Amino acid sequence: MHMKLESIPPDAVPEAPRSPDRNILNERWNVARALDTPPQGPLGRLFAPLRKPLLRVLRFALGPFVEYQVEMNSAQVQFDNDIVAYMDERMDRLATHYDQMLGLHGKRMEEIDERHLILQQELIQHVHDLIKRIDFVFETAEQNHLYLEGSLRELREALQQRATQMGSSATRGSSSEDES
Repeated sequence: MHMKLESIPPDAVPEAPRSPDRNILNERWNVARALDTPPQGPLGRLFAPLRKPLLRVLRFALGPFVEYQVEMNSAQVQFDNDIVAYMDERMDRLATHYDQMLGLHGKRMEEIDERHLILQQELIQHVHDLIKRIDFVFETAEQNHLYLEGSLRELREALQQRATQMGSSATRGSSSEDES
């Protein structure tokens, strides 16, 4: 049978999935900022005075590559954000559509269940009527059997009486012939 939506306990409905967390991705896409943080530890302290000249050399040597990587990361992060937003919107629309369809078909299922119960009750009534008719046929057959059995018994008795009468009259007739 169809289960109504109101009868589903709230804790039985699973929590809707959430979009993946993109905070770290959105914060770290710019690899050029990686050089802004000084290295930690004893080696970092040892080379601290050389840090600025080394950074200028690195930016000169790897600048175009880093800029290209930053552009690529920026485009990828934007694409990821757009895909997630698109998927969220599609899932919301799908859930709304599903809820509408469930509402329409849920009402239809309730109507079908109601008609099913009516048909079930009618079928039960027809079965009861059929059982009564079958009982009536059996009772009638039994009554006819008893009636025919009684009629046969009466006929047998009448025939026996007739045979007895004919036998006694034949015996009388043969004894009167013997006497002559």
